[in-house]
Amino acid sequence: MSDRLRADLALVLVTLLWGVTFPLIRSALDDLDPYQFVGWRFLIATVAFLPLVIFHGPSRRGLGRALLPGLVLGFLAWTSYMSQTIGLQTVPAGRAAFITGLSVILVPLLSPLFRAGRPRREELGAALIATFGLYLLTLSEAPEGGGASNWLSVGDLWILGCASSYAIYIHVLQILLRRGYQENSLAFTQVLGIGVFAVGILFGRSEVEIALTGAVVIGLAVCALLATVGTFWLQTRYQGRSTPQRVALIFSLEPVFATAFAYVLLGETLSGRGALGAAVILAAVLGVELSTVWAARERKSALP
Repeated sequence: MSDRLRADLALVLVTLLWGVTFPLIRSALDDLDPYQFVGWRFLIATVAFLPLVIFHGPSRRGLGRALLPGLVLGFLAWTSYMSQTIGLQTVPAGRAAFITGLSVILVPLLSPLFRAGRPRREELGAALIATFGLYLLTLSEAPEGGGASNWLSVGDLWILGCASSYAIYIHVLQILLRRGYQENSLAFTQVLGIGVFAVGILFGRSEVEIALTGAVVIGLAVCALLATVGTFWLQTRYQGRSTPQRVALIFSLEPVFATAFAYVLLGETLSGRGALGAAVILAAVLGVELSTVWAARERKSALP
């Protein structure tokens, strides 16, 4: 198996694990508030990740160098997780996943800010198409009898904030991976950074004790161990073997997985208009990436 294929499969697994968190978080939020969930999630993840670094020589030696960049990445990721968790209090899991998926459009739009090249016309066009898809998706969930001005809820805006923060995170992580930081150390310091921010907010704003219902236990276990320790380790290890655009394409599978899990676990469904909006978003994301592949093939065929 080639390194590129191995990296792609690892990032698909990351995306699948993210997808399952949407319905699990939404169920857990019936019994605790977002600050409790995020705080406990990353506290558990930090404790679980620590032995994997302490007992691995290269990871342990790389901690000092990776601490500051890991904390910066941790802050960006924390804002993303916190925004998403707050939004999931009111936004259905499937729709939240599709809105989060807009980060794959924001990645190329933010490329000039990170010296990753200017977005092409196809990328700008895809962003407009995806925005229209988002309109269809969220309008389909508007409260009955509501006016046209209230179709975009506060929860939707929180999820959009999550998408924006994560698009920035992808670029910053890509830059740092090129500088040769030890991958396990960088992954752990990110989780540690999120844990510091999350636990600080937890003690400042919420009750530390939580009700250990079945939904809370399952949600925290899966999100902390698989969708935090597992995904941070996999993404930090394999993202550097790809490009931000290719990573974004793979991550576009997240809303597909999330909608499937939301249907199986919560019984959530999309209306016809919502499904059309979701399809438009995915078409925009896949279209801009396919245009890149076609352009590369044309340049190759034009060579003597």
